[in-house]
Amino acid sequence: MTEPKTHLNSDFRVTFLGTACATLSPFPCTSACLIEVGETKIMVDAGIGALRQLRRAGVVPDMLDAVLLTHWHLDHFAGLRDLINARSATPLPVLGPEPGRSAQLLLRATCPAALKSLHAVAVGESIRIQDVETEPVDTVHRITSFGWKLHESAHNRRLVISGDTRPAQTVIDAAKGADLLIHEATYLRHHSSRAISRHHSTAAEAATLALESEVGGLVLTHTSSRYAIHRILTEAAAVFPGALVVSPLTAISIGRLLNESKRVGHGWANLMVQPALTV
Repeated sequence: MTEPKTHLNSDFRVTFLGTACATLSPFPCTSACLIEVGETKIMVDAGIGALRQLRRAGVVPDMLDAVLLTHWHLDHFAGLRDLINARSATPLPVLGPEPGRSAQLLLRATCPAALKSLHAVAVGESIRIQDVETEPVDTVHRITSFGWKLHESAHNRRLVISGDTRPAQTVIDAAKGADLLIHEATYLRHHSSRAISRHHSTAAEAATLALESEVGGLVLTHTSSRYAIHRILTEAAAVFPGALVVSPLTAISIGRLLNESKRVGHGWANLMVQPALTV
């Protein structure tokens, strides 16, 4: 899609801007994260509070190279209008699935510029954004939805974001041997019937998928305030030791793996966690 920028450093950093699932409360920041590779800046999803959280992370919309959307539910794109309106330079590229009729009607009424900026992509389509190869991954949700695979080839670091989904073989395949998997965990095991009916995952299911994928690390997101964080973590860690549950503005840097033969099992990734910012 675009040509690589000159590397000023070799950082591969994920800042979690919003981590909450859909809620009636106006306060939680819903799904959004910032991926930084060198000078490349990509946002995945743009939920409630995305612009505010982006600025708190020290980034302004003009610095973004693209927004990757997983699907067209409001808790994943409600902040898109503010991002687009706050941009003063070139239009903000938005990549994702084709929006359904209700999402299209809403966008036409509230943010027609989002439709003009949208590049509808297909599963398996590889799109280069500066220093990062991105690829949408088919997932299992109530509407058409993607996960996203991001690959930084200079040091062979890979990240997979599930978006909203039931546990899916497509995500296992995409995440095989990835440095980090960011997977939704909307429910706990005792609410598995709700997870199934609403096409989401439990913390235990996400951890099992991560184990099968032999990823280096697991972060659980899209979590619900109905559960204490320690309960989510306990359920996941029983399956995937070292699993993380993050709060907004937590950042994780993926370091280089010097020995590629270690890319197997769990806990092998060179990850550095920076606690949530307090600005």
